[in-house]
Amino acid sequence: MALPRLKNDVPRYEMTVPSTEEVVKFRPFLVKEQKVLLVAIESKDNKQILNSMLDSISSCVPNVKLDDLSTFDVDYMFTQIRSKSVGETSTVMHACIKCNEENEVKIKLDDIKVDIPQNWKNTTEVKISDDITVELKFPTYKDVSSIDFNEDTPDTEVLMDTVRACMKAVKTDDEYILIKDETKEEVENFINSLTNQQLEKITEFATNSPKLSHTQMYECKKCKTENKIELNGLQDFF
Repeated sequence: MALPRLKNDVPRYEMTVPSTEEVVKFRPFLVKEQKVLLVAIESKDNKQILNSMLDSISSCVPNVKLDDLSTFDVDYMFTQIRSKSVGETSTVMHACIKCNEENEVKIKLDDIKVDIPQNWKNTTEVKISDDITVELKFPTYKDVSSIDFNEDTPDTEVLMDTVRACMKAVKTDDEYILIKDETKEEVENFINSLTNQQLEKITEFATNSPKLSHTQMYECKKCKTENKIELNGLQDFF
């Protein structure tokens, strides 16, 4: 005899997408989605973890195209869905600054915010010469999914891929060239032709872009010293 299909009245919640300020509805993770996430985490394969996270978010927020959202938007959405699915706190480990004792610190997920620098814009233009301007954007997870962040990957390769992910277009007096329409080799040749000063203008945009951020004080369980823990980016919270 077949088991009955459950018709659970899954609760719906609302959250605001940081970059667009759009209010969207979402539901918590179901058991099947949590299982996929746990299997991915146990695999320690970064791409599998990323894909399972994106698939789970897409299921919980069906009316939002994740490919159009910045990585910090998606990170924030994941924390909000997780808080309604697993629990409203996350436990992170932190070593005391005085005695080096490892402490469990509970973080309220509702307290996690996206730190958006003053006057920051999702796209910006950097003039690199009298007649050439580079239009920049904060990358989506689709943009960064091909970047190899493993320890054995040369820093120069990671830098090149990160810069390319932040570039939306190159503008001249009479042309508007979309980076997505150009080959990887053509874009790398363009980046290699930049001076250090021109490259710094582009990397500064990525460095100062919004990210998940939270600061919290706690007392060391061993020596009672007051500590400050600073968390930045999704990987710090889970």
